[in-house]
Amino acid sequence: MSISYVLGAEPIWYIVNNNGTPSGGATLTSYDALTGNAKPIYMNAEGAAWDNPIDFDLNGTSGPFYFAVDSANPNDGYFLVVKDAQGNPLWSVNNYLPAGGGGGGGGGTDYSQILNYITNGPMINHIGNTQITPAVSLPISLVVAPSNHKGFTPYTSVPIIGTYGALGPDIMFLKGSTVNQDNIQFMLFAFSSSPMAAGSSTDITPVDFLQYQCTSSNTGDVYKCFQFPITQKVKNLSNQKMTFKVWAMVSTGTQTLPVYLRQYYGSGTAATPESTSTLTLIGNCAVTTTWTAFYLNFTVPSVGLNSIGTLGSQTDDDAIYVQLGMPLDTAVIISFTKPALYLGTIQPPQDFNTYDQIDSVNSTARTGDVKTSYLSTAPLGWIAMNDGSIGNTGSAATIPAAKGAHAFALFKTIWDGVSNNTYAPVSGGRGSTALADFLANKTLTLPRALGRALAGAGSGSGLTPTTLGEWQGQETVLLTGVNLPSGTPFNSTGSGTALITPDGTYNVPASTSNAYSQGGNTAFFIIQPTTYFNVFIKL
Repeated sequence: MSISYVLGAEPIWYIVNNNGTPSGGATLTSYDALTGNAKPIYMNAEGAAWDNPIDFDLNGTSGPFYFAVDSANPNDGYFLVVKDAQGNPLWSVNNYLPAGGGGGGGGGTDYSQILNYITNGPMINHIGNTQITPAVSLPISLVVAPSNHKGFTPYTSVPIIGTYGALGPDIMFLKGSTVNQDNIQFMLFAFSSSPMAAGSSTDITPVDFLQYQCTSSNTGDVYKCFQFPITQKVKNLSNQKMTFKVWAMVSTGTQTLPVYLRQYYGSGTAATPESTSTLTLIGNCAVTTTWTAFYLNFTVPSVGLNSIGTLGSQTDDDAIYVQLGMPLDTAVIISFTKPALYLGTIQPPQDFNTYDQIDSVNSTARTGDVKTSYLSTAPLGWIAMNDGSIGNTGSAATIPAAKGAHAFALFKTIWDGVSNNTYAPVSGGRGSTALADFLANKTLTLPRALGRALAGAGSGSGLTPTTLGEWQGQETVLLTGVNLPSGTPFNSTGSGTALITPDGTYNVPASTSNAYSQGGNTAFFIIQPTTYFNVFIKL
């Protein structure tokens, strides 16, 4: 074996940021492309090593860079990661070799940002410890933690169920049988524990991990998995090389966890149905009693021969999911954490996001969220709650921005959430499901908001019970026993001798300390509005 140090393609390297300007203070971290261990870059041909990571100056430059080449293993290249001064990934290159005047070699180079497309791998804001009692109705679907949500099939009180379980946003546990009981717990790593800092693969140990347990081994399980939403639009990643990563272990023995890519072509008429061609096994994780990182390289199947449905009868909820399967018909305890999905055939050794970074995605506005604003028109992706209607392309919907396949998510969210047809009427009356009415080109009128105060649905203390989306009714609150400051306006009911001003109010005299009554009339507050807003709802 002979190690030589070969000058890189460019003696001095220059790094630009995503705005095309010099990335002052950028860093270059280098790893062994085969093992993932740190592997230094050198200052000269004699083997004087740079610090790892290497810091770039304020002009975004550094160098010269010499790379170690092993004559006994000439294809053992570098995995290079470049970040800006704030630690944000700029780019990476795998299997970099200096020979021949540049990177590449050894079967090709994947060039991409190291970005995890599974939001919330550490599963913050999770549901906590949950016992999943076998249900009478199937399938079972349980939201475990928030995650990607834009444009996915709405997961409402009436979820859409495909061949391989429920569709929808967020990380979910899916199960297709009732024969066994399952438990989910979130276990803390001990402060002294660093199970992901040992061996050839190293990573940053999170706060806790998900522990799945099946308490019995009755036969008859159909499927059991944890599902991670990746992106809306099934076409986006067609034919792309990708890498799935997860850390996992089993309490005793060994188990095999299958990982699937689920390509869902939407809920519209004539969309490609789910079958073996839309659920692709991308690899298996041979789990042992030791925490281990599993990397599965695969190519996303082409969507070329499939369809998202008949034009005019589409629902715009086609999407891609990854499913981590659990053992069937087996009493077992499986632990896993930090599921990740990356572009390219890579093995990034470390992945970390702060809770704020994760929460910034999880907490973005969701379909059906409402906001008030002084904007005169709705921002893109929102529509005004102007007593108008929404629906499919062929419907008579009156809100142009909510007429088409993209309106299905809001249509279903309101249809399922506002059960009273008075408050969210459907043209021609409600059918069997939101999907059926949408595809039948019916319209749904938004709950009324114009000129109305926004209030929380439910049974407030001493108030009239209200339902979600209700827009009629009023509250009259007796002021008995309430100390009213001098000058407080009130209204009186009935006929009597109450002193009423022309605008229908009367000011409480300075001598009155409680609810005012005169001539048998009872005093009530009048709420004087001070300002009105536009009200918008998220598509």
